[in-house]
Amino acid sequence: MFYIHPDECINCGLCLSICPVDAIAYDEEATEAQKAFAQINREYFGPELTGLGSPGGWDKSRTTALDHPVVATMPVRVAAQ
Repeated sequence: MFYIHPDECINCGLCLSICPVDAIAYDEEATEAQKAFAQINREYFGPELTGLGSPGGWDKSRTTALDHPVVATMPVRVAAQ
């Protein structure tokens, strides 16, 4: 899963266009099930999980196989080919 830092997101929409499983929605368009992921994303960057804080964007040095515990227990979704 790719995580979006909720305080750094500028709502540019780029992630919407590249998500292979259409799992991203703007906050105001999110379903109730999707809204839970806002907190999951916030916790992912926190000191208890990755300690990434506010990284200022992504690069390879910030890549980790670590998932939020809730996400780690979910079944894997495969993008349509």
